[in-house]
Amino acid sequence: MLAHGALAFAEGGSDIIQPDGSLVFVLILFLLFVFVMNRLLFRPVSRILDERQTLTTGAAHDARAAARRYENKLAEYDATIRQARAESYKRMEAGRAAALDQRRQVVEAAKQQTSEEIARAKAEIERQAAEARTTLETESRQIAENISRTVLGRTVGGGAD
Repeated sequence: MLAHGALAFAEGGSDIIQPDGSLVFVLILFLLFVFVMNRLLFRPVSRILDERQTLTTGAAHDARAAARRYENKLAEYDATIRQARAESYKRMEAGRAAALDQRRQVVEAAKQQTSEEIARAKAEIERQAAEARTTLETESRQIAENISRTVLGRTVGGGAD
């Protein structure tokens, strides 16, 4: 048939294809083939590709949502850590202030106690010095009387001082 159409064209004929009953048969086969291929191949493959696209899009969406949740949790964690540190520093500062106040009170109490002990010691020293003076004065008079009695051989009556 091809040779016959090429020969007809070469001879100056204008009809290359001559439709006959086989054209209708080929057209029916083509339409049947398209219907079968659409049903058996194109629709299932298209459905699978759509499902894959949906899963991929869903997975990407889930991944973005998980990343947002992670960022939110990380921000919460950082805020909690900062707050805990601030509270810890406040407690440390309060403890340090209490320790300094206690130290100040202990130092003041020690100074007060030391001052009182020094005052008592001074008073005791003054009392002992006065007592020693009195004792020395009495003893010196007795020694003087003894020396005068021994040297003069008589008791010397002393005048009032």
